[in-house]
Amino acid sequence: MWIGTIIGGLTISTIGLVGYQPTGQAPATPAGWILGEDADEKKNPLTADAATLATGKAVYNSKCADCHGPAGLGDGPDADPEARADMDLTNPKRAGRNPDGVVYYKVLNGRRRPKMPAFKGELTEQQIWSVVTYAQSLRKK
Repeated sequence: MWIGTIIGGLTISTIGLVGYQPTGQAPATPAGWILGEDADEKKNPLTADAATLATGKAVYNSKCADCHGPAGLGDGPDADPEARADMDLTNPKRAGRNPDGVVYYKVLNGRRRPKMPAFKGELTEQQIWSVVTYAQSLRKK
């Protein structure tokens, strides 16, 4: 029987501190992503027109290409060599696991390992959606 409490995101049991999850934030997935409850259904409000793709590409080149590579292959100079397959944005087999809403939260919240910086403090919602649109356009059909 577990005896404990959650105070301000701290999970405390009779054996001490068990874990920390910021209050009001969804728990991390097994892969370390913090996704909103609506991630699978969250729809991109932008259309994949030339202007959105150009904006998304500019954001991508500025914030993402050093790790994901210029073509999204996971081969950027700062890429984690052990996670390159996961960093490949062109893989069509990953499309089902990565609809727009999931990718939005991945860009927004990042994760620790393999490292993906959180951009919620750096990018506007519009910029995040534009880079989601661009990143999704890199997938091979």
